[in-house]
Amino acid sequence: MSARPSTPSTPRAGPSRGRAAHLGPERRRPLVLDAAFELFLEHGYDGTSMEAVAHAAGVTKPVVYDCFGSKEELFTALLQREETRVLGQIAAALPREADREDPEQLLADALTAFLRAVAASPQAYRVILLGEGGTNAAVARHIRTGRAEQVRVIAALVAEWLHRHRPNVDADAVAPLVAHALVGVAEASARALLTEDGTWTPEGLGRALGALAAGGLPALERGVQPLQGT
Repeated sequence: MSARPSTPSTPRAGPSRGRAAHLGPERRRPLVLDAAFELFLEHGYDGTSMEAVAHAAGVTKPVVYDCFGSKEELFTALLQREETRVLGQIAAALPREADREDPEQLLADALTAFLRAVAASPQAYRVILLGEGGTNAAVARHIRTGRAEQVRVIAALVAEWLHRHRPNVDADAVAPLVAHALVGVAEASARALLTEDGTWTPEGLGRALGALAAGGLPALERGVQPLQGT
């Protein structure tokens, strides 16, 4: 029966699963993450057990715990891996002409690059942006921390652009607010792409929201100046 340790319930996983027992924890971790990813998507965080992850990976539960000390640690590592991968896709696709003056085209290109990455890795973004796969408090904190880091990086880029092209604007005051707005627009556009199948393309949505974001930039510039004097 499947409960007997000498008769694992995963022979159907094929030879590659059998070889997993000979790998060290560092080499086995990606295999465990791959197996866990599909389970979290299908059953959610609460509905996925470490035993189920072990079964899907073709290893025993102690082997999974050798790789990850807890389910929370496993899920956090999975989020970190997916975030790193998709952010790398975005960075590779972003336009290199960061110093050009036209904000609408720059924003449209950046949003289009982001949305192409979403379209190429929809499952990863469903976990990160839509919360599919389920989250607990610690994982939710991780996602908030990641978002704060994105805002910080974008704010630095916006401040550099403002210093070059809007020298009369208080870049230090405006840039953080613009960064929050841009991250919000990007997240909203990704949700639209993921939930409204066939309605949008990355290119069409990127152009539309690039124009929207660029149109709001002057209002943000004007609105933040009085706030600094209050």
